[in-house]
Amino acid sequence: MDRVRRALVPAAAGGAPAVALVEPLTDRERDVLRLLPSRLTLREIASELFVSQNTLKFHLRVIYRKLGVNGRAEAVETARQLRLLGRG
Repeated sequence: MDRVRRALVPAAAGGAPAVALVEPLTDRERDVLRLLPSRLTLREIASELFVSQNTLKFHLRVIYRKLGVNGRAEAVETARQLRLLGRG
C-alpha cells in the first residue's frame, strides 16, 4: 500500500476519486474490482462478466499489481480507501 500511496497524484475535488493511480485501471479492471466486495466466487464473477476464469485471474493479477496488494481482501480494502468502489 505504501508503494501505491507514493505513486498517487491529487485528483479533482468533488465526486471524483480521492486520488488517481499513476497506472490507472482499465474499464474492465474496474468492472472486476466492483464485484470483488461481493460474496461471489471467482467462477461466479467470471460468469457475470462473460469471461473465462483464466481471464478473470489475469485481470486480478494486474489489479493487484496496480494497487500494490496481494489478494482479494486487501484489494477491496485499498480500493475503498482510494474511493475506487464508489459508495458502499
